[in-house]
Amino acid sequence: MRFLALCRARAGVTREQIAPHGPDETAALQSLKARGGLLEAYSPGGPGAVLIFEGERPSVDAAIASLPLIGAELIEAEVIELHPFPGF
Repeated sequence: MRFLALCRARAGVTREQIAPHGPDETAALQSLKARGGLLEAYSPGGPGAVLIFEGERPSVDAAIASLPLIGAELIEAEVIELHPFPGF
């Protein structure tokens, strides 16, 4: 199953608060990609990320929970299960 994770800064969190965590967040995303669960990662042009995962929901939830910015409670993630349209 594929999942879309929309990661956004929590209300009131600034870029300045997020910036020091950038290297650790990037390393965590690279590790998730190397292990195979994270397929793609995109920047929305500001704080946050758009992530595409493949796997079972519990493993996706665990992967997202492992992200440093989630642990620091600076961002939150909305996870959406993706279903293909018939015939695609």
